[in-house]
Amino acid sequence: MPHITLPDVFPYLLAILGLLLLWQLHDIQVRAGRIQVASAMDRSGIRWFLHVTPMDAHACVACRAANGMAFLPSVVAARKFRPSAQTCTNAAGCRCLLVGLSGAWPEAERVLAQLNAGGGRLQLSGERLDKLLAGAQGAAGGNAADKASLNMLLALQAEGSQPQAAIDAYRMVLEQATKERDAPLLVPAYLRLADLLERTGKQADALEVTNRFLSAYGGKPGMPQPAHAPTEDQRTFMSLRKTRLMAAARR
Repeated sequence: MPHITLPDVFPYLLAILGLLLLWQLHDIQVRAGRIQVASAMDRSGIRWFLHVTPMDAHACVACRAANGMAFLPSVVAARKFRPSAQTCTNAAGCRCLLVGLSGAWPEAERVLAQLNAGGGRLQLSGERLDKLLAGAQGAAGGNAADKASLNMLLALQAEGSQPQAAIDAYRMVLEQATKERDAPLLVPAYLRLADLLERTGKQADALEVTNRFLSAYGGKPGMPQPAHAPTEDQRTFMSLRKTRLMAAARR
């Protein structure tokens, strides 16, 4: 039997190959959506998620029922996770959103304790949701990591009753969402802000926001896209909005 001599660097090459395979597997898992939430939590300090929808006349029964559902990240990361057993019936598509929170103020800590004790799911009443947001506004430095998330929650809750407050809060989201953990909020904030501005008769402002969106996410199909990029349907919808708003401005 011939004697085979392996070079001294062979074990190192095997180790490098193993690392490359692990990185490739991790990338596949991330793109498949299996570890995205957990990894985001590890990097950002997100400790729980809140499921919310714009509380206006367009919110369907299913979305209203699921509004205020809280979840632990381990529940959200499950492959078959669904925030509600009911299906959205909004003809324009579901507008619900999962917002991640660190939750370092007393009311948020109480929610987290209940989630940990109760299997990772908890329905917050409208009254308790209002109390949660009010507590965050009154916390002294306890909500610094959650500024963009809290403004998103405030905007969604205010759309139906205080549209100008919602507009101001969405603008704050676009200014504050500079961290990786906040990236999922940007596209919804652009979409909701442009829609709300148009519905309240502020066409020039709606056009400006729409143009900002298309400039930020106007890559051609097939080209590399930023993380949490809009879908092609969302791009098309905003392009149609731009056409409509420009036509209205010319009249």
